[in-house]
Amino acid sequence: MTSQRLRDAREAVDFLERQRSPWEEAWRDIAAYVLPRRGRMHGRDPLGASAPGAVGGSSGVSGTHRSTDMRGGRVIDATATRAVRILAAGMQGGLTSPARPWFRLRLADGADAESGPARRWLDAVEQRLYWALARSNFYQASHALYTELAAFGSADLYQEVDPERLTRFAALTCGEFSWACDAAGRVDTVARRMLMTARQLAERYGEAHLSTGTRRMLRKEPNRHVEVVHLVRPRAVRTPGHGSGLHMPFESLVFEADGAAGDLLHEGGFEEFPHLAARWDVTGSDVYGRSPGMDVLPDVKMLQEMARSQLLAIHKVVNPPMRVPTGFKQRLNLIPGAQNYVAPGQPEAVAPLYQINPDIAAVTRKIDDVRKAVREGFFNDLFLMFTADGRSNVTAAEVAERGQEKLLMLGPVIERHQTELLDPLLTRTYGILRRAGALPPNPPELEGLEMRVEYVSALAQAQRLGAAQSIRQFAAEVTALSATAPGVLDKIDFDQAVDELASIGGVPARVVRSDAEVLRLRAEREAVQAAQGAAVAHGAAGAASALARVLGVEGGEDRGGTPGAAASVTSSALPRPSAPSAPIAPVDRVTEARA
Repeated sequence: MTSQRLRDAREAVDFLERQRSPWEEAWRDIAAYVLPRRGRMHGRDPLGASAPGAVGGSSGVSGTHRSTDMRGGRVIDATATRAVRILAAGMQGGLTSPARPWFRLRLADGADAESGPARRWLDAVEQRLYWALARSNFYQASHALYTELAAFGSADLYQEVDPERLTRFAALTCGEFSWACDAAGRVDTVARRMLMTARQLAERYGEAHLSTGTRRMLRKEPNRHVEVVHLVRPRAVRTPGHGSGLHMPFESLVFEADGAAGDLLHEGGFEEFPHLAARWDVTGSDVYGRSPGMDVLPDVKMLQEMARSQLLAIHKVVNPPMRVPTGFKQRLNLIPGAQNYVAPGQPEAVAPLYQINPDIAAVTRKIDDVRKAVREGFFNDLFLMFTADGRSNVTAAEVAERGQEKLLMLGPVIERHQTELLDPLLTRTYGILRRAGALPPNPPELEGLEMRVEYVSALAQAQRLGAAQSIRQFAAEVTALSATAPGVLDKIDFDQAVDELASIGGVPARVVRSDAEVLRLRAEREAVQAAQGAAVAHGAAGAASALARVLGVEGGEDRGGTPGAAASVTSSALPRPSAPSAPIAPVDRVTEARA
């Protein structure tokens, strides 16, 4: 007897897949013309598996796992396929590159700019997040996600806990998942179809939870595949703070797709939504996204027809239809170097049936125009901006202007990507690390404060280059004006300008000193300078006093005056002693005065 929980889950999945069906036709075309080895839309079975077959009384998927269609689809010219690869590589390198930092942790109220312990804690947590993502398979799975996103417009990255690497990811292909959104338009319900062997099901969920047919399959053919459905959705009723997975915010229901199953394979929960659902662009209240692949699909179809016609024309030129005499009906050999024997009096000869002279060059130029349109539709002109240009004398100003112009087209996509994919990714990864005890303890000054994420990837920084350039240009212009009016420099807070440039450029917080540290450093420097100035002044005063005493002695004895009157006598007015009997100042006093 089927349990009520299982019946409710099946009805929910059926509803989600019916809601998805209008999109499947467009996805099939993209899979056929752009990415023939991705997407699993074959009738109602999103996995593309063959019809169920009886195995010991159980209905299961054919023993061979048809994970993808290995045929080339309808692709003759693979320009679109290569263009998708370039866009996916550019998105990964520009947004989540494993070779450079792409996010920073900050406090929402900016308190980390003033607190040394808070800033150091944020840096430590940031490094742990980078470490966890690099240790997992995130960067490999993210490239597959960007490929799906560019072609189909909707992509799903499933993140789960891993006992060895803390977390791991699985990039689902289009057709494996069905979505539903909450009132804010965020994806919060996902139904996923997947294939698992009977042995894998027993290892993961226990043999006791398998259906009768699957247990029989486990004994006879343990590596035969079974279709499994995984439904994740918000939990309607729960007890907050309860340790069981049955009281977590999102419920997880796993069951066999075969109708013979009587109960769920597993029921659990998640603290954070495990599906990172990304969409390229969304129209109105649509659940699924639209993509560059959909925009260029007419051009891609036209390109395939043009390539087919070009090949047909070339074939007719190289191997035209032939006019053959009836005498050669059984013995004509057209291979290179072949010999065909002709009777001496036979006037007829083998010749082309008709002559064609297609303008292959004109056709090639038109095909190149369509190829260029396809590449531009996938933003290849942005990521290969200077490779396609072929120029070597490009100035830095031109690089900045052209890059900023191109990035205007990717701006909305980047913002949506950060909101729908990267924010949930870092939130869930942080939660997994916190529950695993892999994060440093919070400092007391962070109690009650909220963290925020600042993205510093190449594409995110490129969008902020305009703000940095305006600060530099303003400072340079005011500095130039200060040559005429020095007081204008007081209008600029150079400390704040440095902080703004550091924030825009994604400079690590540990590199930039806080305002308190700068004030302390400047106070110490001023104290040192004051002490040095006092020492110099004291030395100068001592030297002047010694010189005055020397001058007073010499002036008083030579002129017969008092020592105090010698201060007004210059060195050039002092008489040179003419006889050994003249008074001479002590040697040590003269030396001190000269020093």
